[in-house]
This record gives sequence, C-alpha cells and structure tokens, in this order.
Amino acid sequence: MLGNKGKCHNPHPTAKAFFDAFDEKPLLPTRVVASSFVSRQIQSLGWRSRYSQAQEYPVSVRNNSFTVQQIQRGEIEGTYGTGATVWPASIVLVKYLELHPEKLQDRTVIDLGAGTGVTSLAAAILGAKRVVCTDGVDTVVKLARSNVSKACIQLEENDCKGKFDSIEVQEYFWGSGCIPDKFDTILVADCVLPKLYPIAPLVDALDELMKPDAIAILSYEHRHFPDYHPGQKFKELAQSKGMILKKITAADQDPVYSVEDIEIWEVRKI
Repeated sequence: MLGNKGKCHNPHPTAKAFFDAFDEKPLLPTRVVASSFVSRQIQSLGWRSRYSQAQEYPVSVRNNSFTVQQIQRGEIEGTYGTGATVWPASIVLVKYLELHPEKLQDRTVIDLGAGTGVTSLAAAILGAKRVVCTDGVDTVVKLARSNVSKACIQLEENDCKGKFDSIEVQEYFWGSGCIPDKFDTILVADCVLPKLYPIAPLVDALDELMKPDAIAILSYEHRHFPDYHPGQKFKELAQSKGMILKKITAADQDPVYSVEDIEIWEVRKI
C-alpha cells in the first residue's frame, strides 16, 4: 500500500489568503529595485511552502491540472528516500520547460531520479514523443507509476488525453547500462546532492544515455557540502566526459519560479 491514508490537510483560511496573494503577480512596484527583490522573495516563500506538507501536490502545466501523491517522512523512515516529495527544484524545472517546450516536443526523453514523476508528466504534456520515468528506489518507482496512472484519469477529458501513453516507468541505477537506448533530452531535478548520492554515477548516466546531439536539463539547488562545491564538482566530472555545462539566466526562466538558490543547467556533448 502506497502512502498513508490520512486526509489531505487544507490550509488555514488565513494561510490560504497569504499564499493566494503571492501567486502569479508581483506584489510591489517593479520600479523600486529593493521592493522588487522583496516581492520575489515573498513569492518564492509562497509557492515553495504552500503544498510542501500536502499529501496531494497540485501541479498545472499549460493549464492542465493534476496532482501527484507525496509520502511524508519517507526519508526519515528509510522507506522512500528523498524521492517521495515534490522538491522546489522540480517545480523550477517544470516551469522552465513550460516556457521552452521545444526542448521536449517530438523528442525522446528520460527522467533520472524522477521521484514522484512530476517532471515526466510535464514532459508528456509538453509534447515529448516518449518519456522514460526512472528512479533507483523500488518504492519510489511504484509511487511514480501510481501518480502517472492517476494523472491519466484526472486529465482524460483534456487535450492531453493519450499523451501519457508515452510514459514508461522503470527502475534504473545511474550508469548501470541496463537501458540500452539513447535519448534526445535528459531531465534531472535536484539530484546533484553528494550528501546522499555520489555525483560520478549521475555523470556516467548522462554520458551513457545521451545521443551525440542530445541535451540534458538539470535543476540544481545550492546546499552546503563540506568536502567540495557540488556544482563545481559536477562541472569538472562532466568536462572529463566531454560535456559542457551552460547555466541558464534568470531572464530565460519563469519570473515567479526563478530563485537565486536554484539553478537550471543545460549540458551537451562537445
């Protein structure tokens, strides 16, 4: 049985009003630089915190709304690791892809460390012709498969009906060689996290799965790691495999979902 059966907690009316006020529109005059900065910080607090503890996390991609189930305490209890919740970097990646669907349309896509499956679902909605949703934890793979099935039902009357037929969900250990195919686009949301996962196998997986002209799109949240800088380490390992990393500017990201501590990278083979 996946997850607990507790009811989804609705926010207190005051909290709901607080979060609603920060959706989509700037709060303060943009002509005032300091005020604009404060506005962005408050907006970030709103969308990052609003559903972090909800059992069902609502997502909207191109006006197609669905929910994915989260499992709280999976990391603490050792049952799901970190993959059973929707992390902010996943939403930042989804919103970036929503602005740049050409990076997915009519392309084969593999999602590494997919967790709840939210980025795989977004890729299908945005026009990928094939999506392979993967994770290295069996319980998380089952959760992602359940979320994909549920989203199919939730969106069966929408224009994206049938698009989820392109999604395959399976277990995959980075760099293991068990997936023989090469892909046009690789998605990685918040997996450069050496405290929990070694970086080298992730880079090996990119090298293993990318077509010569492929693009890997990653979201990376800055977190302190005492031994080295994770972002710099990833870049060095990618370069050793003949890959080059480009950091996407905030101007090319969704203005609401662009935050200073989360970066979007695009990686290509040289």
